Amino acid sequence: MFRRSLIVLMALAILLVPAAADARINFKFPKMPWSKSKVQSSKPAKVQARDLARIERDVQRLESLLAGVKTSANISDKSWKSVANEADMLATRIYANVKSATAEKDPVRTADQLRNHVQNMKKEAYKGDVRKTRRHAARALGAATRLDEWDG
Repeated sequence: MFRRSLIVLMALAILLVPAAADARINFKFPKMPWSKSKVQSSKPAKVQARDLARIERDVQRLESLLAGVKTSANISDKSWKSVANEADMLATRIYANVKSATAEKDPVRTADQLRNHVQNMKKEAYKGDVRKTRRHAARALGAATRLDEWDG
C-alpha cells in the first residue's frame, strides 16, 4: 500500500512540475523597500547641473575663441596654431562631456558637428589658409551657439 501511494504521489508531482515551472516564469517577487531596482527606465536620464555647468563654461570659452578667429585681423601663424589647438581641445572635451551627460541624439550630434568643424579649422590653420580657417570657425560657431542654447 505504501509503495502504491508513493508511485501515485510521484506521478502527480511529475504532472504538476511543468505547470509550476510556468507559474515560476511569470511570478514576480514583491518589491522590498530596501532593494534597488535593476530595471532601467526607457527615458533618458536628466542631465545634472554640474555637467551642464561644465559644458556651458567650455562652450562659452570656445564661442569667444571662434568669434575672435572669425573676425580677427591678420595675426601670425603661431597665434593661429595656438588658437586652433585650444579650440580643438575644448571641442573634444565638450563632445566627451555632452556624450557622457545625456543620451539625447540632437545635442550629441551637434557636439560631433562642432568637433568636426573645429578639427577642420585646425587643419586649415596649420596649412596657413586663413580664408578656409575663418569659414570653418563660422560653421563651428553656429554649432556652438546651438549647444549653448541647449544647455542654457
